[in-house]
Amino acid sequence: MLRKKSLFAAFATCALLLSACSGNANDSKSGSGGASPSASTGAAEKPGSIELRMAWWGSQERHDKTLAVIEMFEKENPNIKITAEYSGMDGYFDKLNTQIAAGNAPDLIQMGGNIKEYVDRNALLDLQPYVGSVIKLEDFDQSLIDEATYDGKYYGVTLGVSQTGLLFNASMFNKAGVPLPNGESWTFDDFKNSALQISQNLGKGFYGAYDLSGDNASLSTYLAAYGKELYRDGELKFDKQDIVNWFTLWDELRQAGAIVPAEVQVANPPDAVDKSLTVKGQVAIQSASASQIFGYQDLTEDQLGLLPNPAGPAGNGMSPPISGQFITSYEGTKHPEEVAKFMDFMVNDPEAAAILGSTRGVPPSAKIRDVLSAQSTPVDKILYDYISLATKLSTGNGFEHFPFDNEFIKLLKVTSEKVAFGASSIDAASEEFMTEMQKLLAKAQ
Repeated sequence: MLRKKSLFAAFATCALLLSACSGNANDSKSGSGGASPSASTGAAEKPGSIELRMAWWGSQERHDKTLAVIEMFEKENPNIKITAEYSGMDGYFDKLNTQIAAGNAPDLIQMGGNIKEYVDRNALLDLQPYVGSVIKLEDFDQSLIDEATYDGKYYGVTLGVSQTGLLFNASMFNKAGVPLPNGESWTFDDFKNSALQISQNLGKGFYGAYDLSGDNASLSTYLAAYGKELYRDGELKFDKQDIVNWFTLWDELRQAGAIVPAEVQVANPPDAVDKSLTVKGQVAIQSASASQIFGYQDLTEDQLGLLPNPAGPAGNGMSPPISGQFITSYEGTKHPEEVAKFMDFMVNDPEAAAILGSTRGVPPSAKIRDVLSAQSTPVDKILYDYISLATKLSTGNGFEHFPFDNEFIKLLKVTSEKVAFGASSIDAASEEFMTEMQKLLAKAQ
């Protein structure tokens, strides 16, 4: 049980910091965390002091709350200073790759599903020596630990349990007179019908869905719903016709005016929370990581919700909930024990967890989840219920990331835009996509 006085102080700290950081509300913009450039480029440490650098991407809400937790940690550990290097998703890994190549990467690095790529590059620190003594994982499901374990070495602490899915605007469904989908049973035909009805009933400037043809999570679950996979055991588990079918599905909706036109989507990307047309009540469905619902709901009076991806002949196609993000360490850090100490603080300190909430997903520690559930909001309930539903619907087959995950994501997005803007036919774009995927596969091998 948290002491009331202590928890109040934690939230007061958070509130002060939120006020100080409120000037930048655009997720795509980077921040300095208030430190001078020299502080993040190896300035000499004072005797007895330890300076760490931490990099992450995310929304402004995530930035503010992470900064608040860093401040809490520094107050409890006055000999440790953590310089923040945060940004939007765009360019995050390009910058990190440059830093790694120069031997100047941050001590603490937020990672996603591409963690193995950096393990294979020997860029990440093995945390196994600190498990049990510094990093406590007793309340973590073993699957979350296994996701970051390779050849007996442990490289990343799960920051949040996540699941991809569809964020929907329930208020738009109601205005259009379209029944809300039943997440347990809805199919791709249901999805297409809902998108068509919403766009037709609400008229010009309103759309049933964003164009998700360039969304990697949506493609992966689509393939699984049709009995295929993106990748496993060193091989692609789909063929050109699967990609042709995928782009054809979205092109039919595009021609019917049921999804966002390419030029409108580029100007209002769904992953930029403050630009999302779902938040603005103009688009009913978009893709999202489940935990992102908080940031979106904060910006609209409309009621938002979460849905699993539609089912196909082979079922829903969703994998079990996974580690949404990890906190890792650069292999070249000079302060591995202090790095491990902060990692443990992020996931196991109740006051830190109360501030972070679900900004990176459902907390991985069972004890922390128990603490937060007692303070749950209606949006918390939507998230927790969705994670439970996704677990129930998942195929149980797991999911194996493509080795060059970032390159795949970029390739799919570029290919999608070529089709959407009419710069390439579906057949030619699909052929090019398969050729480039084979090149990436050969590079991985």
